[in-house]
Amino acid sequence: MEKAELIFVPWPLMGHLAQQVELAKLLINRDKKFTITVLISRLPASLDPITNKLIDSLVASSTTEALQFFQLPPTDPTPEWSSLSRGYFIQKQLDSQKPHVKKFIQQRQTDESSSSKLVGVVVDMFSTSMIDVADEFGIPSYVFFTSSAAFLGLMLHFQSLQDEYNQDVSEFSNSKTSLSFPGFANPIPPSVLPIVLVDKPLWIHRFLLCARGCRKAKGILINTFTELEPYAVDSFNLSESSPEILPVGPILNRVQYISRDVQSGIMEWLDGQPPGSVIYISFGSLGSLQIDQVKELANGLERSGYRFLWCLRRPPPKNTIVDFPSEYENYRDVLPEGFLDRIANIGKVVGWVPQLAVLSHAAVGGFISHCGWNSTLESIWCGVPLATWPLEFEQQLNAFQLVVELELSVEITLDYSSMDKNQALVRAEQIETGIRKVMESDSEVRKKVKEFSDKSRRSMKQGGSSHESLGSLISKMLHNS
Repeated sequence: MEKAELIFVPWPLMGHLAQQVELAKLLINRDKKFTITVLISRLPASLDPITNKLIDSLVASSTTEALQFFQLPPTDPTPEWSSLSRGYFIQKQLDSQKPHVKKFIQQRQTDESSSSKLVGVVVDMFSTSMIDVADEFGIPSYVFFTSSAAFLGLMLHFQSLQDEYNQDVSEFSNSKTSLSFPGFANPIPPSVLPIVLVDKPLWIHRFLLCARGCRKAKGILINTFTELEPYAVDSFNLSESSPEILPVGPILNRVQYISRDVQSGIMEWLDGQPPGSVIYISFGSLGSLQIDQVKELANGLERSGYRFLWCLRRPPPKNTIVDFPSEYENYRDVLPEGFLDRIANIGKVVGWVPQLAVLSHAAVGGFISHCGWNSTLESIWCGVPLATWPLEFEQQLNAFQLVVELELSVEITLDYSSMDKNQALVRAEQIETGIRKVMESDSEVRKKVKEFSDKSRRSMKQGGSSHESLGSLISKMLHNS
């Protein structure tokens, strides 16, 4: 049997890499013809140790010949890479790998001993510059989009306005009224428009290029499911200029990459808590709060009286652009005086957790989240209602979608931005109110999240919407071979 080979080019951050590997596993499990090689471009370990631990775990756990990892050569960053943003640095590093990716594909195509045929390249939503490399070899390219269908639709709409009508899309952020866009049933307040679409440097240097790259793909695989975003998914059917849209999610990160001791300590603590009693707080692998805001959150938690598990991370130094959040050596340095002693019997502050395992635990009843799309999907999958506290990227739009469009979350804030130097603090009273709402045992939000938890799981089973969508993709890929 001739094998059909795919090459995956992920964005080298945890929230992108892990999900793309899970997509690879899904394809292999669905059809034994597939072999998949994931090309890894490591960031410097000093910047992002968490993703590097994940990579080590992925490589160590790879026990099948059908899924292989190939680590691209290390690159030597230039000062210019660090000039704009963390994302820009990663983009420049990935672009510098183009010659190595080209060489890898060339070797695959000329390997006479191989029993497989290269049938496609799957790139991350931020790795679309690699589509040009695939095009040189006449290989079909597919984009794996790790955010929502609604955000994809808005990004492509803004790209169309920019390229076809020469419109300055950054002006939308200055609007005095809410705005109507395809893919959204409700008008959008300017304050929740993703900064990555309305900040000129971010838009021009990164996201406009990303949108143009998506247009070149044969298909876009979105980590969502049709039942969650029917309005946004249907809006693509009205656009003839979009590539084929394939909702294939929810695809979740199931890889463990923290020590067994740390994980067992967290899970044992949860085992000792009553069902549905714990509020879990996490702002993702890239998210962190400044000290004044940490103290307000601590006060809000203490005022609420609820049990909690808090993933607290140190923000990067203020004078750096590229650095990632890190771990605190002593939580007492940033938390209110006496806080850890007062909450010793009801709360636990940690540096990092196995999030899917935590959300799956019966003790967890609510989730204060930055509204990253992966965390959103995990909370829905586990049936845990979410309280919105976005920080950056497209998270404010996700928060608006969750609270207003889908009515699946409660609001702490919709438009908080860690990138705004004048951002006001979210006060303890506001946090306490959000916690009480999200922890209500018989709320309509909780009932609706449970309903969509069931829908998310059915979408991935035989006959489900995402299962069928993935099957359609497989047929097309194998037909091309």
